[in-house]
Amino acid sequence: MTKKIIFFSIDRLGDYLIRSNVIKKISNLYDHSEIICSEKNYKLIKNQSFFDKINLFDTNKKMFNKLLFLKNFFLKKYHTAIAFDGKSISYILLFFMRAKNKHVFLYKKKGFLNYILLKTLLFTFYLFKINFIYLNSRNIIEDNNHDNYPKKYKNLEKFYPIKFDEEIYYLEKNDKSIFTNFKNEYILIHLDEKFKDIIDINENLNEALLNIKNNLNKKIFLTSFNNFFEYYNRLNLVKKKINEINHEVLLQSEILIIEDIPINDFQTLIENSYYNISCHSGYFVHTSLALGKKTIDLINQKDQIWLDTWVYKPKNYKIIFKSDETNLKKINEIFLEIAYEINK
Repeated sequence: MTKKIIFFSIDRLGDYLIRSNVIKKISNLYDHSEIICSEKNYKLIKNQSFFDKINLFDTNKKMFNKLLFLKNFFLKKYHTAIAFDGKSISYILLFFMRAKNKHVFLYKKKGFLNYILLKTLLFTFYLFKINFIYLNSRNIIEDNNHDNYPKKYKNLEKFYPIKFDEEIYYLEKNDKSIFTNFKNEYILIHLDEKFKDIIDINENLNEALLNIKNNLNKKIFLTSFNNFFEYYNRLNLVKKKINEINHEVLLQSEILIIEDIPINDFQTLIENSYYNISCHSGYFVHTSLALGKKTIDLINQKDQIWLDTWVYKPKNYKIIFKSDETNLKKINEIFLEIAYEINK
């Protein structure tokens, strides 16, 4: 009889990546590996060839999908089921599936009602013989109750003949692309909503990008997805879609914005850069680290405890603060720190 395992990861790209190595190593013990994922991480997960089946749970159609998945998975038989995501639908499916081994990661939250819910879940897990591992939620972590999710995921090794190494990520590389011809020739910066809290971003980002270009002996490529923020609209730089990109465009461009790039091309763009920079865009940072790239994370100091929950700190990872306890930094100041770090 085929030995089957199913994982639950109905959340985001970064969430999947920080547990990807654990998932791959446990999958190696089974004949059939299956996952339930969200529309947010589906395009990434479908590129990981070790999954025999990928089930898409569309969170934009929650009620319909809950009924559909309850119908499709009711009493379905697996050897093992592991729910990483803390979603209610994952708990429900876990209760109604048939599996010899069931594991769940259970998020502790503040508040009396959450305490009652937690105790109810624990009693139910006990009845259903479901193993659980606690994770602290953000509001508890930010009260100086530190946690690290990748380390907690490795607690699963006590249930399997596995000794997990220090690696967090398992990410299959894409085929070569146009960006391979420019390996280590560019700095990659990802622009999203997390840049908008920099105090002078609207007025001075364009100037700051030109200044940092003068301080670095590299091209600067920028990426962004559906960015309608004022700071982005004010940029007076060349913006192109992926279908407008060719070797000649990349060769001639010193600063270039690539808009709405598909995930496979995005991964190869990250992989071939010299340095990757973002305001902790989850997929971007974790993909960069998974590929062993030098990575700069721009964060507010007040968020560091929470972000430490998600990332080990390898030698190629550097945090630069957008703000600290007393100071809101301007964009030129931040970019000068970036240039200094890259030129060290």
